[in-house]
Amino acid sequence: MEMAGKRRNLFQEVMTMLVALAADGRLVTLRSHEQARALAGQAFYCPACRGPLRIKNGPQLIAHFAHLDHACAASSEPESETHLAGKWYLAHYGEALGFTVTLEQYYPAIQQRADVVWEEGGRSRVLEFQCSGISPARLLARTQGYQSLGLEVIWIAGPQYHASWPGGKQARFLRWSEAAGFHLWQLDPARSQLARLELTAAAVVATVYQGRQPQVTRRAYAEPLTTRAKAVQQALVHRDAKVLSLQALAGRQGLNLGGVPWAVHQQLRHLPGLDTAEWLIRSAWLLQFQGGPIEKAAEAAFWRSYSSVKAPQLAPGQLQAAVRQQWLQLLTAGGYLAPTPQGWHWLRQPRWYRTVDEKLQALGQAGLR
Repeated sequence: MEMAGKRRNLFQEVMTMLVALAADGRLVTLRSHEQARALAGQAFYCPACRGPLRIKNGPQLIAHFAHLDHACAASSEPESETHLAGKWYLAHYGEALGFTVTLEQYYPAIQQRADVVWEEGGRSRVLEFQCSGISPARLLARTQGYQSLGLEVIWIAGPQYHASWPGGKQARFLRWSEAAGFHLWQLDPARSQLARLELTAAAVVATVYQGRQPQVTRRAYAEPLTTRAKAVQQALVHRDAKVLSLQALAGRQGLNLGGVPWAVHQQLRHLPGLDTAEWLIRSAWLLQFQGGPIEKAAEAAFWRSYSSVKAPQLAPGQLQAAVRQQWLQLLTAGGYLAPTPQGWHWLRQPRWYRTVDEKLQALGQAGLR
């Protein structure tokens, strides 16, 4: 453990690279330990800052270049063995798919160096393999930098971000496309495993690209309704600030948040990135709109009040729109709401319960555990 800690500290102190400028102006890509030994003693410079580089060719890491005395502003993150291996994996994978591949392409106009670039038919696609910590704001800034040059960028989560059930930590990698809907990419170079996780309404669908044939697995959201109901009670016990605020609003209407209707827990969209839990948003929606007609403008304004800054790759409001659509479909299909030209009107009200125990008892009687 001590040695691993020292190695991590070393990675944080130097910025390493696979591509450098030779003294004659050629770009040189280090591909092997043998090549590194053959190039030993020659002068190399950073393509971005023109600072001097040295070749590092030890037994622990892939052969690479490193700045002699400073960290380059163009570097996106400290290198680790995983990051170096991941860039090589993406380079080889792109070549196998028929792309023209460039490692560590530097873009002077935005002072950013891409991990890997795949090119085909005049279209360039930047692949950023993220292994170290990065804030959603920083990820957004780098994304906008590439987009300002007309470049598509795909962020790929390294092992520290991997999760079978994506949450807030993974939200910064969440994307949307016509073909895959809401999804994110993960790479584990140690296992030569690239995966796309699609977050459908009913399940996480993982497509693993390893070997000749992609392997697809489907993990349905199977958390019992009773568990979700008890989580509300636990949040009240632990005095979560947002939960207590909503409990105060419920109390003013003579209601108990612990007895929020069962519809609140059903068919959740399970999309990470909102600053408030989905069940809390649904509960707040009921407290605001139950009992009277629902006008479109007021309902739209309600959803705009919730932020999705944790998911910076999505268009503004896109995440909220998906959660809203799921909720309104649930209420309409369940016979609670009906649309009108102005919005919606209630056909019947979801039932609130006095206590969580009464709520659980009602679920057991309905046989819906």
